This record gives sequence, structure tokens and C-alpha cells, in this order.
Amino acid sequence: MVNTPNWTNVTDAGSFLQVANDTTGGWFWVSMLSMISIVLLISMLPFGFEAAVFAAAFAGLMLGMIMSYMGLVGWTWVAMYAGVIVVMILWTMYGRRD
Repeated sequence: MVNTPNWTNVTDAGSFLQVANDTTGGWFWVSMLSMISIVLLISMLPFGFEAAVFAAAFAGLMLGMIMSYMGLVGWTWVAMYAGVIVVMILWTMYGRRD
């Protein structure tokens, strides 16, 4: 039997979190975190690729830590954003040798 959400019981933020957690297995929150990072990445592209990736990864890291503390996403998603930040710092340091 498919676990379909019962959105009629949602009356406050706590019940919204409960329904999303019970029915999606955490993928709802992972997709929300990824979509926020992608929107920030696209909106920051006029400032340069490196700045856009760094800003999106930093926002994803901060939001990911909060969401991981709340138990909504796993620490692997937070580690992914931290890894992107480290790679971008190394890319910036060693990529441009003038």
C-alpha cells in the first residue's frame, strides 16, 4: 500500500514537517535544499562562475547544517557542500597562476 500524504491534517508548521517526513523518506527536504542552491547558483552567475558556485555551496552548507540538526537531511549532503567549498578554494588558489 502506498503511503499517501494526508494534507488535510496540516494546521501548522509542525504538522507540515511531520507529513513531509512520514511520506517522502527525506527526499522532499533534500530536493528543497538542492533547489535552493541551484536557484542561488543561477542568480549569482552574473558575478562569475566561481563566485556563484561558492555562494550556492555556502548557502547549501548553512541550510544543510540547520536541516541536518533538525533531522531532515543526512550529514552526507552537508559534507557534499563542504567538499564543493574546499574544491572551489583550491581551484581558485591554484587555477590562476599569472
